[in-house]
Amino acid sequence: MKYTLTLSRWHKVAERINAALKERETNVRAAFTATTISPWNKQGVEDKAADIARRAADDLAQIESGAQAVAAIRTALALRNAVLGIAGKLAEAEAANRRAALYKSVIDGQKADMVRPEGVRALPGELVGETESWGFARRTALAVTLQTADATLIGSLREKLAREQARATQLLDEVADLNREKLEIDVPQEVVRIAGLAA
Repeated sequence: MKYTLTLSRWHKVAERINAALKERETNVRAAFTATTISPWNKQGVEDKAADIARRAADDLAQIESGAQAVAAIRTALALRNAVLGIAGKLAEAEAANRRAALYKSVIDGQKADMVRPEGVRALPGELVGETESWGFARRTALAVTLQTADATLIGSLREKLAREQARATQLLDEVADLNREKLEIDVPQEVVRIAGLAA
C-alpha cells in the first residue's frame, strides 16, 4: 500500500518496524536454536514442534519483508534528504554546536583564582615553598593556574558563542521545516501493522 507521510514521520515508521523486527528476530532464533523439552514430555511433541516452527517461519517471512521495507524507506529518505540538502544542514549545525561547546568550555573554565602570567612574580613567598628548621627551602606541590586567556579573547569567544548557537538553531529549524515535506512510499501489506500505519 502507498502512504504519503512527512519525512519525520517516515523516520518514526522505520524505527517502529525495526523495533518490531528485533523482537521477532529473538523469537526466530529461540524457536530454531533453543527450543527444549523434558525427555519425559513426549506426548504431542510433534504437533508442538510443528506449531513452533510454523510461527517462527511466519516471523521469519515478516522479518525479511520488514527489513526490505526499512531499506526502501531509508533509501527514499536519503534521496529526498539529498535533494533538500538536509544532510549538509545537519553537518553545519553539528560543526556550529561543536565550536559553541568549545567556546563555552573556555569561558566557563575561567576562575577567580587564576593568575595572569605577569602577576606570578607578585605572589607571596609562602606560596612558593616552606623553610625547613635548618634553613633550607623545600618546594611544596602547590600549583598556580595561569590565566592565559585575556579579557579581549573571552569577550570575542562570548560573541562567537552567541553567533554559533544562533546559527545552529537556525539550521536545525530549517531541517525541521524541511522534514515536514511529504513523501509517498509503498509499504508491503504484511508490514503495515507493525509499522503503525492504518490499513
